[in-house]
Amino acid sequence: MSGEITTLIVSTLVAAISGPLGAWINSRILRQKYLIEIEQLRAEMKDKLAAVKSHELDNVRKASDILMENIVKPLEKELKSLRKDVDKFRKAIEKIPSCAMADSCPVSRELLVAETVDWKHGSNREQ
Repeated sequence: MSGEITTLIVSTLVAAISGPLGAWINSRILRQKYLIEIEQLRAEMKDKLAAVKSHELDNVRKASDILMENIVKPLEKELKSLRKDVDKFRKAIEKIPSCAMADSCPVSRELLVAETVDWKHGSNREQ
């Protein structure tokens, strides 16, 4: 009988210890599993954020290219054209004093009138 009692006591102790011990080990294993999953999700999230930032940079680059093509380049062409026209105009104006008809030149008179009006109204930009 003592062998049976010993076996019964040992079986009871093993049953009493194995249940909580198994639960504790299981909880540790599950915790590690969840921590690994969380780290994987964080890594995926970082990758996704990097991809989003990359797409944003691509969009900004494309917008900049569109701006250059549709606005800046045409304005540069227009500015070059205006500079050429102003240079031509300046050369023509500089020739007025040497012109034989300078005293009765309608262009010269118009420019003088326009300059006088600008000075009177304070819209001369050189002030």
